[in-house]
Amino acid sequence: MNNKKKIRTLTAFSVTWPIFVEMLTHILMGNVDTFMLSHVSDHAVAAVGVTRQLLDFSIILLNLLGLGVGVIIAQYVGAKNFNDASKIAASAITLNFAFGIALSILFVLNHDSLLSFYHLSPELTELAKIYLLIVGGTLFLEAVMLTIGPVIRSHGFMMDTMYVGIGMNVVNVIGNAVLIYGLFGFPELGVMGVAISTAISRILGFIILLFLLYRRIQVPIVWRDYIQIKWREIGMTLKIGVPSGLEWLSFHLSQMMVTKMVTMMGATALATHIYASNIVLFFMLIGMAIGEGTEILVAQLFGAQKVETAYNQLLRSLKWAFGITVGLIMIVSLFREKILHVFTNDLEIITIGSAILLFCIILEPGRVFNHVIINSLRAAGDVKFPLLMAIISMWGLKVPLAYLLGIHLGFGVLGVWIAHAFDEWVRGVIHYRRWTGRKWERKLIQHIESIQVS
Repeated sequence: MNNKKKIRTLTAFSVTWPIFVEMLTHILMGNVDTFMLSHVSDHAVAAVGVTRQLLDFSIILLNLLGLGVGVIIAQYVGAKNFNDASKIAASAITLNFAFGIALSILFVLNHDSLLSFYHLSPELTELAKIYLLIVGGTLFLEAVMLTIGPVIRSHGFMMDTMYVGIGMNVVNVIGNAVLIYGLFGFPELGVMGVAISTAISRILGFIILLFLLYRRIQVPIVWRDYIQIKWREIGMTLKIGVPSGLEWLSFHLSQMMVTKMVTMMGATALATHIYASNIVLFFMLIGMAIGEGTEILVAQLFGAQKVETAYNQLLRSLKWAFGITVGLIMIVSLFREKILHVFTNDLEIITIGSAILLFCIILEPGRVFNHVIINSLRAAGDVKFPLLMAIISMWGLKVPLAYLLGIHLGFGVLGVWIAHAFDEWVRGVIHYRRWTGRKWERKLIQHIESIQVS
């Protein structure tokens, strides 16, 4: 064991803010591509947007292992079982790399069949094909990064992955400017330029993360660790990752269904919904970052058999997230019309959008419960319950209620947001009672005893 490497002492703040910045950079990367391509043509934006739906779904699949490996590694780090932590990390990297290779080959060899689902025009198909070949062909690099990132963060080095995310954004923006607009004598490549920039930023991000992996973990990974797969631990990882990924997928599919209802209300309603969603995304990121940061802290504490400390850590993080979110949304609500004027001058959109942002004072605190508590339940291995609640509440409450309030009773897009608030609060309160009821504790104690250094 390399005892010269210092084990980091983590706090909720030191863990959370780098994760927030990293999440923000991932969102900005896609938005910057769209903004810069909008100066080329609407066709280019549409082609990349459609292709991203395929790629985003693939990333959900690739992240199934990453969602679990972060929890398992953090538990092993908390237990100071660094040897097995490194071996599990190597096994996860190998498997996700193989999965990523398979998906990359799928996109390269079957791009025509995949794009035919969208019935695009020939012009859009050609543009989408270029993007899918280049970005889809390098998806295996994303697969490895989605595994290495949680491993590094679980060892307490959130700043590393944050800096890599920022660096990838900088490279992407510079590459876009050079290859889209033909700066410094380079050809104007449009969609191909965006794809190449994305691929280059991925390659550099992969190289740097791989370097950091060997710098940050306590026990270096050797080549045989990549070959000798620890199937038992990978099984534990997937038991956490798969339900967590399915819960996340359920949310996005239900949101797609709700958005489809909004499109039935007309262009003004859809525009209002999109603008409001983009604004509140900032508050979602805060809750998500605090949730992920708390997950790492709680998982390490569980691994160290400090169950009571972990239990109280979640409650402290929840109060912190609740206070910050409520404070910020109240400030935004005071300036809601001015904020919406940044996006549009349409008075109808501003009026409805202002009502939605004001209503978010009720919605967002409920969402905070879910973002923070679900992550800590995952750290405790209690992942099936949040998935069950997602299916029941999202599809049994949110979607039907959105139709009832939004379309049948005529409340419009505001009715859809009211339905969303019902879903978040119902799940939030139930998840809170799940945590305080401590039904997860018995199986957890048996698990953490098994990961101690023998």
